[in-house]
Amino acid sequence: MRMFKQRGSKGFTMVELAIVLVILAILAAIAVPLYLQYVESARAGEAQEAIAAVMAAAKIQHAETGQWQTRIEQLRKLDLDPLTRERWNFTITPGQNAISRITATSTGRMPGGAGKVVQFDAITGKWSGYGFD
Repeated sequence: MRMFKQRGSKGFTMVELAIVLVILAILAAIAVPLYLQYVESARAGEAQEAIAAVMAAAKIQHAETGQWQTRIEQLRKLDLDPLTRERWNFTITPGQNAISRITATSTGRMPGGAGKVVQFDAITGKWSGYGFD
């Protein structure tokens, strides 16, 4: 004897649809934060690349002149992409005998928004800030 009579209807039951929706919600809850973190890291990579170029240009100029520059406008060998210059403002913090820190702060032209900060500590060689913490 069968307890449940099979109906001739086709399609999914509400329970099956609810289970699928719960699974999709769980996957989205996991995937969206990972994606956003990936996007932040990629945007911070632009600043990281530019900071490395600033540091290299500062070292070259120091080798030529014997002085550490404190503004990127003073670095003759620095060739940054114009779009990068529009998206990021750079600050060089001098140390006792060298550069202590280089900071990039995003402008309103950066897709992630203004005020994001990426820092390179030249003494320890560590990166911090947007996309790193």
